[in-house]
Amino acid sequence: MDWKWTRLGGIILILLFSVLAGCNFPRGGTPPPSGPQLIFTYAAQTLQAQQTLAVSGGVTPGTPGFTQVFTTPTLPGTPVPTGLTPTAGICDRGAFVEDITYPDNSLVQPGVEFVKTWRLENTGSCTWDARYAIVFDHGESLGSPAFSPLTSLSIPPGQTVDVSLALKAPTDPGTYQGFWKLRNPAGQIFGLGENAEKDFWTKIEVGTGQTYTYDFLVQAPDASWTSSGGGSEEPLTFGGSDDDPDGVAKLKEDITLENGKPAGVTLVMAPRQTEDGKVSGVFPKYTVREGDAFKTKLGFLEHCGSGQVLYQLWYKEGNSQALLQEWRKACDGHLELVDLDLSSLSGKTVQFVLSVLADGSPDDDLAIFGSPRIEP
Repeated sequence: MDWKWTRLGGIILILLFSVLAGCNFPRGGTPPPSGPQLIFTYAAQTLQAQQTLAVSGGVTPGTPGFTQVFTTPTLPGTPVPTGLTPTAGICDRGAFVEDITYPDNSLVQPGVEFVKTWRLENTGSCTWDARYAIVFDHGESLGSPAFSPLTSLSIPPGQTVDVSLALKAPTDPGTYQGFWKLRNPAGQIFGLGENAEKDFWTKIEVGTGQTYTYDFLVQAPDASWTSSGGGSEEPLTFGGSDDDPDGVAKLKEDITLENGKPAGVTLVMAPRQTEDGKVSGVFPKYTVREGDAFKTKLGFLEHCGSGQVLYQLWYKEGNSQALLQEWRKACDGHLELVDLDLSSLSGKTVQFVLSVLADGSPDDDLAIFGSPRIEP
């Protein structure tokens, strides 16, 4: 072989070796990626290459038969998401505001039915509606169902709602406490507090002594109701329609009040549709204790227009009846809170009478006694 060609071949081999060495060995710089870092580097390069192809016309996103799938590699030991947990609905969260009825340690007679009402605030970012529910969590269920609709209204973030459950005290004396949470439309259970994990509860003392709290909502169906006006007085059926011209006395829930706030179970009353119309309910007997007070909030349902009525609280002792207090209220977008001391009746067994009278025109007079009760 000619030596010139032999020399030229050697030079070519040396140059080729140098190029390969430069491509495969570091020269004092950062070492090449390896392990997980190499995976991430490869993924990034693959993504860049695919995007370059798409831009340059090599591949058109959406072309039939081609699907771009970009995935992020997972480092060894990294937990893989397993989906939503029961409390993972970050937009669903609430806060306890106050007990409207039956605060902790209220005394309830054995076997007595009562309505527990909590005021809760929607502190999350999702709106509560009819798809949400109250769910029993643990403790004593006190006769409540496993779940019950939270509200039929729309409760946006930042708004409060009065949530009510019809419960029943056990027959054996003792202390009983039940705990509840909420459930969203996806079936996730969530609670109150910053982490949406806290329960809300009721805690009662069941005893054979005099009940500290008298619940007018529970007693309302057993009250004796009458409607008067226009020169006559007649018995009134409890639970009739809202537009009955003879008057209204009924329990309603998931309503909106004149102040725009939603409410739980509420006693709604409206007088007979005459200018001297009146509706009254005589409630079962109660023995008043020292320190008792009559508490409620007075107002109207929403869209009350020109509504204006006179609310009255009477008591009957034997055959005599006396007026304790009256309140005149017009539809003005506000509720009137009542906290009336009953000490003057301490030790007496009486029947309380709730009345609503038309104050002028009876139009728009769907009035409410909100959570009427007697508490110490």
